[in-house]
Amino acid sequence: MNGLPYYKAYPRDFIEGTIGMEFEVKCTYRVILDLIYMQGGDLPDDARYISGLLGCSIRKWKSIREKLIAADKIVVSGEFLTNYRALKQLETLSKLRDKNRENGSRSNKNNSLTKATAELTRVKPEPEPDKKEPKGSQKRGTRLPPDWTLSNRNIQDAQACGLTTDEVRHEANKFRDYWISATGAKASKLDWDATWRNWCRNAAERKPAGRGRPVGNRSNGEKLANAFDELQREIRAAEDGPHPWGDDGSSHAGAVLDLESSFGRSKGRG
Repeated sequence: MNGLPYYKAYPRDFIEGTIGMEFEVKCTYRVILDLIYMQGGDLPDDARYISGLLGCSIRKWKSIREKLIAADKIVVSGEFLTNYRALKQLETLSKLRDKNRENGSRSNKNNSLTKATAELTRVKPEPEPDKKEPKGSQKRGTRLPPDWTLSNRNIQDAQACGLTTDEVRHEANKFRDYWISATGAKASKLDWDATWRNWCRNAAERKPAGRGRPVGNRSNGEKLANAFDELQREIRAAEDGPHPWGDDGSSHAGAVLDLESSFGRSKGRG
């Protein structure tokens, strides 16, 4: 039987069971109990060995040994010394360890059997069919990336709208700052290249005529606005020079602006 590194001790039982013993006998009994548990219940009855562990003479140990045997605290069993209570506790612990070992082995067998059964009965799942988007489903837009920069295609689209290189750079900065800071549903777009082209067209339409803006397809309202702008420039130029009318205010001394020519005659008008 293997010994134990520790065991249950019952202080009350020990104290009550050693009342009336001499101090050295009581202390020796405590050490002998420890040795019995360490030896698995059977302590070799070797006087030289035990006295060496106790740190006393062989004669002294033999005297204490006789007192412990007389008090029925230790028992001589052949060539060993033992204690009935220690034997009982060691036997109980041994049975408990054997039972735990058996349960552990049985549990491992059951686990192995369960795993083997699971492997045999496991069916490889059929691959799921590719899910196709239903017709009519709308794609979701995305926000403009914070590190968005102009591509060569973006630059070409902007220049095709009539923007110069400096204007393209300026509009790109405005475009990025506007859409990065925008909130709500309008901040997400399906096609940011198309959004950029539309932005450039609007920027080109806001440019005054003669500064790179295409003038071939202007509306009548735009032509009228440009005519008034030209008239104001003429008036400001006249204020800096001679008075546009004569001294008596009856004759025109400046340039004459033909609004009808600037605006354009309507078709069918005489």
